[in-house]
Amino acid sequence: MKSDKSQIVSATNVPAVVAGIETAKNASAQRRLVIKQLYIKLLEKLQNTRGKKAVYNDFLGVDVYITMHESGKKASNSSAFNWQSTYAVKHLETVIKNAKAKEGVAIYFAAKQTGKQKEFNYVNMATLYFTFENAKHAYLNFTVKLTLGIKSDKRHIQYRVNKIDVEP
Repeated sequence: MKSDKSQIVSATNVPAVVAGIETAKNASAQRRLVIKQLYIKLLEKLQNTRGKKAVYNDFLGVDVYITMHESGKKASNSSAFNWQSTYAVKHLETVIKNAKAKEGVAIYFAAKQTGKQKEFNYVNMATLYFTFENAKHAYLNFTVKLTLGIKSDKRHIQYRVNKIDVEP
C-alpha cells in the first residue's frame, strides 16, 4: 500500500513530510538529493553575503568553513539516513553559529588516521551540540551533534551534522 504524503506516518505524529523533507526511513535517496541542493544554496548565499563560505561559531570564536567536497560529501552520506539530520542541514547556518559544548563531553579529539578524516587531512576534530526546540510540534525537539574537522593551519571545516539520541 502506497502512503499518501499528507498522512501521519507514526504514532509520534510526525508528518510524512517536514519542511520539504520526507520522514520515511526508506527515503534516504530523496534526502540525499535535498542535502546536495541545500549545500549548494547555502554556499551561494554565504559567498554572496559574506564573501567567504564560512559561518562564525560564537562558542569557539572561529569561522567554520563549509565546502562541497568535504562538508557536502560527508553530509550526503551520513545526514540522509535520518530526517532530523537532514532538517539540521536545512538549518546549518543556525546550527554552526549557535552550537556549543555539552557539559562533561570533551570538545576536541584526535582525527582518525583512516577513512575520510585522513583523506581530508584533519589533524584534530571538535564536537559541538545544538538543540532544536519547538513548542508547537514535539517532533521538532531534538539535539544534533556538529562535528568539525580541524586542519593543520587551524581552519575549522564543517564535517558532519547528525541527530543524536539524548538520554532523559
